[in-house]
Amino acid sequence: MSSSSRCRVRLWFGPHQISDYIGDQAAATRYEAAMRRRFPGLEITSDPLPVTARPADYSPADLHR
Repeated sequence: MSSSSRCRVRLWFGPHQISDYIGDQAAATRYEAAMRRRFPGLEITSDPLPVTARPADYSPADLHR
């Protein structure tokens, strides 16, 4: 799986991130759809990861928008 086809899906309760999922594009799309059905009133963001992104590149500071 190449990092260019990976996405990050996050679920937000106001300013608080309550879920963070990183996976290949197809799995991330399914996860996003499931979260939208389960939590229709909450904000959900989905962003492609940069080619150079690695999970270790994310710090606790990245949890805030």
